[in-house]
Amino acid sequence: MLVKEPVKAFKKNCLLNGEDCIWAYYHVFPRTISKNTPKKTQEIKEMMARLLLLLADYEDVELVMYPRTMNLRTKFDTLGKGFSPDSQAIGTYYAKETVTLLEREGQVYRPSFILGIKVKEKATVESFHDVLNLIWLDVAGSLARLFGLEVDDLEILFSESDPYVKEVTQLLYSFSIRPLVKKELLYLNRLQYIRGMAHKIEEQNNWEVLKDNQGTYVRIPKEHKGLLQLEDELGTSYLALLPIGETPENMRNCDLFQFAQDLSFPAELRMKIHYPRLKGQGGIGLKLNWLSERFKTEHKELVQNDEEPSERLLTVRGLVKHLKQRVDNGQPVVDWIACFIVYGQTVEEVRQNSATVIQQLHTIIHIHRAKNDQRELFYKCLLGQPLGRQLHWKHRTTVEAVGEWLFSAVSELGMESGWYIGRQDTLGDGGSRGEKTPLEELIYASNRFVFLNLLAIAEGIKGALFDAPHVAVTGKTGKGKTFLVGLLFLYSSFMNVQSLFVDPKGEKRKWFTKLIQDPYYQKHYPLFVEHLQKMSYVTLDATNPRNYGVLDPIVCLSRVDAKQVAQDMIDELSPLGTNHLLKGAVLKGIQEVLVQKEAGQQVGLMHVVEYLEQMEQKEVREYGEFLRLTVEDSILRLGFSYGENPGLDFNAKTTILEIQDLKLPNDNVRPELYTDADRKSLCLMISLGRFCEMFGKRDSSKKTAIYFTEAWVFNNSNAGRSIIAAMARVGRSQMNQLVLDTQFIGDLGSDKEKGNFGVVFAFDEDSEREKILTHLRLEVNEANLSEMSHMIKGQCWMLDPYGRVGKLNVHSLFEEMTAALQTTEKTSHSQVEEQDTLIMQ
Repeated sequence: MLVKEPVKAFKKNCLLNGEDCIWAYYHVFPRTISKNTPKKTQEIKEMMARLLLLLADYEDVELVMYPRTMNLRTKFDTLGKGFSPDSQAIGTYYAKETVTLLEREGQVYRPSFILGIKVKEKATVESFHDVLNLIWLDVAGSLARLFGLEVDDLEILFSESDPYVKEVTQLLYSFSIRPLVKKELLYLNRLQYIRGMAHKIEEQNNWEVLKDNQGTYVRIPKEHKGLLQLEDELGTSYLALLPIGETPENMRNCDLFQFAQDLSFPAELRMKIHYPRLKGQGGIGLKLNWLSERFKTEHKELVQNDEEPSERLLTVRGLVKHLKQRVDNGQPVVDWIACFIVYGQTVEEVRQNSATVIQQLHTIIHIHRAKNDQRELFYKCLLGQPLGRQLHWKHRTTVEAVGEWLFSAVSELGMESGWYIGRQDTLGDGGSRGEKTPLEELIYASNRFVFLNLLAIAEGIKGALFDAPHVAVTGKTGKGKTFLVGLLFLYSSFMNVQSLFVDPKGEKRKWFTKLIQDPYYQKHYPLFVEHLQKMSYVTLDATNPRNYGVLDPIVCLSRVDAKQVAQDMIDELSPLGTNHLLKGAVLKGIQEVLVQKEAGQQVGLMHVVEYLEQMEQKEVREYGEFLRLTVEDSILRLGFSYGENPGLDFNAKTTILEIQDLKLPNDNVRPELYTDADRKSLCLMISLGRFCEMFGKRDSSKKTAIYFTEAWVFNNSNAGRSIIAAMARVGRSQMNQLVLDTQFIGDLGSDKEKGNFGVVFAFDEDSEREKILTHLRLEVNEANLSEMSHMIKGQCWMLDPYGRVGKLNVHSLFEEMTAALQTTEKTSHSQVEEQDTLIMQ
């Protein structure tokens, strides 16, 4: 059977339906929530109830949530414009592979929310002239249709509705609701007939000829009762409309729109709402009075017969009383039907998805297959179709009950485009093994893919909460933050940005080299191996005289910066405290050496040591001798020199910098307990931090990115904290982005300085869970604290550029990247444990 044409015409955001009624359609900007923000969730429910109260004068409304395809191929084609010329091949490869792997799981989509409002009936009769005009239009229309003609009065009908449309549009602006443009409305109408069929939005949003837009065959397969079959030039698909039957007496927390988003397959939820007349003839007030008397009499008779009234009778009587009070006070109630719509390429897929909806909701609300009503429900759920005289599946509730459904609320995370970094967690502790559920199961149970485009963040995004280009990754060692930072770095290496990865411990080179030399990866992933080989690996080896002074502030930095960094490095080796004699001598020595540098002499920080050794005061001379003995034959030669070598200067597109034999203190050791080796390492880290600051702002015409690991060591001294703050201040104006890998959220600086980090990934750190929740603007309550304590390796909170927060399950799609980013070697012990775990499952 060829589908009917329920829509006669479109204009802007309006359509004219088959009954000559005009409906206006609007996009409802979603508001982000999570189970970790119950107060915000309640605010959205109350907002929705207020909106429905305001719309009562328009009599008919519809709410639509549908899965909007993300068109990943188009988005990655756009992302590809930012690939570096020398990484074009590998960037294109991973872009295509990402799309292939994600789409293999099914359609990639985001929930979108549409509000439809009937703004004008087919005619408004206000005078005798209007009556004559209405009769003429009806007669003319009948004659025209008799001869196969159409009356050209569509423009008149739309023009007459303009004041009503403007009125409702103005009303909706305060709720962040905007009118659709015509192409959006054309696509939405077309989408109803091609559900489950592969298509591109840009090819389906310009079908203005209604026979083409709605020209799909809708069949009831004889052998598959309870389904519909759609046939179009795009292909064939199947769908099922699942109406809501019995509902709970109290609909509090009946978050059905949220439930539809949590499904692991695309599904729609559509709701048709009608505001019945409250008073007068035909009003529901009379019906409620009759019901009230009926239940009152029934209750009285039971009492007289010494019988207890049933729980159901008491409940229903209370509900009728409540509705009667609302009607008496002039507060609207609503009639509605609602349907879940599931679809797919096969009958089995649709049946399985239908069963999932029914089974998962059966303890809350009853969902029906409605095997005999599929065709009628299909037409009833089309755009522009009012509730009308619908009897089956109709409900009557308050507007507050509908507000509980959480229309327009989403739990989105990340960005619309960018590289895939994982999925938003939807299971929580609901996995097969509770809080011990493996990360992989949590990942594949979710269809909420998270994408991130670091370059877009660095350039600035319209609508972002903070004008902040930097990224922070915090948390305890062993939770997965090193893996995430490495994943971000690998994706960044494909882009047109000069990247410096500061890896003080030298872990990255070790694992990258291992993969490069592995015959398996050479054979199966030659492009990736070649990419790793092209990176510049710089190892600062203090035993090599050519590396003497490469981190010497006198050599590398400007006069002002050199003075401060040189003083901080010496103070880190041996804190001067309030010893003004030694402090003054050090400052004077630095000053003298900088004057010599400006005069063109070859100098370095060792000349400051020599200056101290030549002073008359015994204490100063001894301090100078102490410094020389500390520096010579140690890793400190990288920062103390006679100026014999130039400072670090990187021109390679992607550089990994490591310091050989650098031994950083454990993160749980107090500064007063640092060993001499610890202080030497921290001394060099100060210089390294300043160098990174200079790297970021040396050429403001080039995009640069710095990945700084082990940054927590800076937080134990004032000099270190100032370096973090200085690196963060080098931002968008210098085209620089900092990705900071540290342990504590407090390492990001003061409250003002934390605002420099527009994206934060916070892995669990048991010593500061409350601080983490506060920084992420999550409520500090038992539920959130407990959720943090149950986070497993690979899970973290993510604060995205738009200020949204959610739990992220970090995921790499590619085994070669996963292998390159591992941080521990698997042995027989861990392999046996994993095998035993699988057996127990």
